[in-house]
Amino acid sequence: MLDPWAMANSRWKKQLVWRLWEHHAVAAAGCLQALCPAEADAIRALGFDGPIALIPNGVRAPEPGRRNGAPPWASCIAAGEKVLLFLGRFHAKKGLKPLLEAWSLVAKAAAAEGWWLVLVGYGDGGALRSRAEREGLERLLVLGPCFGAEQQACYNGADAFVLPSFSEGLPMAALEAMSWSLPCLLSPACNLPEAFTTGAALPVLPVASELVGSLHALLTMPKEERTQMGAAGSRLVQQHYSWPQAAEATMAVYRWLLGEGPRPVSLL
Repeated sequence: MLDPWAMANSRWKKQLVWRLWEHHAVAAAGCLQALCPAEADAIRALGFDGPIALIPNGVRAPEPGRRNGAPPWASCIAAGEKVLLFLGRFHAKKGLKPLLEAWSLVAKAAAAEGWWLVLVGYGDGGALRSRAEREGLERLLVLGPCFGAEQQACYNGADAFVLPSFSEGLPMAALEAMSWSLPCLLSPACNLPEAFTTGAALPVLPVASELVGSLHALLTMPKEERTQMGAAGSRLVQQHYSWPQAAEATMAVYRWLLGEGPRPVSLL
C-alpha cells in the first residue's frame, strides 16, 4: 500500500488519513513487518526508524498425489488446449488492461499454439467480462472468483500463470502458482526478483507493447522448458516461502518484543 504507484492513487485522501491518525499508529509500533525489501524501503520512506521484520508470505504446498476436480473452464475449453491463468482481484493495478491489449495482438499465435487466456477473479462489477464480449476478444475466458478446492483446480488445470502488476506487496497468487509448478510471467512490481534469477518466471512489464514479446516467448516455449521453469518455481517456494518458515520467523519477533528471546535475524 505504500509503494509509489499505490500512493499516487487517491493521494490527497491518503495524505489526510496519514496526518490525522495513521502516522501516530506507525510511530507507536514496536516493530513493523515487511513482506519484501521494497516494502521495507517504502516503510523507511515514511520516516519510520524503528525495527522492521522482513518476513515474507507463506504458502501451503500441494499435497503429493492429490486429485483435484475439473477446472471451471473445463466445459468451455477443449481437452488438450493450454491455459494461461490470471487469478486474483480485477483491479487496475493488476495490469489487466495492457494484458488484454497484448492478448488481442497475439491471439493468432495463441490459436496456432493451442493457448487460452483465462481470467479468474472479482471486483469490477462485471466490467472485464463485458469488455471481452463487446470487443470479441478471441481465446479469452473471464470467470468469477474461485476459492478452496475450486481454486486448487484452477492451478492444477492451468499450464502457466501471469500477473503483470503495477503494484504489489508479495502476491499470494504468484507464490501459489509457483508452488503448483506453473511457469510464470511476472512484473518486477511483484517483488519476486529471485523468480527471475532462478528461472521460475519471465519478466513482463504492464505495457501492451512489452507484454506482446513476453507472451510470444511463452506461447512458443517448448513443453520441456516450461516444465523446467515450473520445477524451479516449486523449489523456490519450498525453500523460502513455506508457512513453517514464516511462522517461526514471526514467533521469533514476538519473543524478542516480549524480552524473551534474542534479536531475530529477520530484523532490519
